[in-house]
Amino acid sequence: MRPNVKLLIDCGVSDSNIVMLLRKWPSIFSSIQLLKEVEEVKGLGFDPSKSSFSTALLAKHTVRNSHWDEKVDVFKSWGWSDETVLEAFRRQPNCMLASCDKINAMMGFWVGELGWDALALVKGTNFFGFSLQKRIIPRALIVRYLLAKGLIDKDASLFTPFIISEKMFLQKFV
Repeated sequence: MRPNVKLLIDCGVSDSNIVMLLRKWPSIFSSIQLLKEVEEVKGLGFDPSKSSFSTALLAKHTVRNSHWDEKVDVFKSWGWSDETVLEAFRRQPNCMLASCDKINAMMGFWVGELGWDALALVKGTNFFGFSLQKRIIPRALIVRYLLAKGLIDKDASLFTPFIISEKMFLQKFV
């Protein structure tokens, strides 16, 4: 365990991110693959000093290659390319921590129900980390209504309503 903690410290991972990894996945510190995973995540352009590095490392560590490939295939079934999946992972590494069912449900609602572009989700900060039932659907229905009535600009960010706090959402959109 100590050599892996030292490895992360030497790579520039912050103490708070190491603590987060210890809390969420202590087994990562006993992995003999950690150096390989760290190098792979760094090779993808993640900055070890940022929290996104820890999330990407967690995703690479916990999602087996076969499941990783399944998730890539799910995204591709919604019109994404390999490059798009990689871009989404770089922007929101937690997208690969979501189950295939959750990815399909999110995409199905976003594209099928709302008629919005699946590629727009590439830029969605932490979108796949939110609850579809508790956050995405209720807010999306309000946003769709406001758009239809011309009460919000059609060029406004589609993601702001989903990432702001409940209190802020109620103040701005309800």
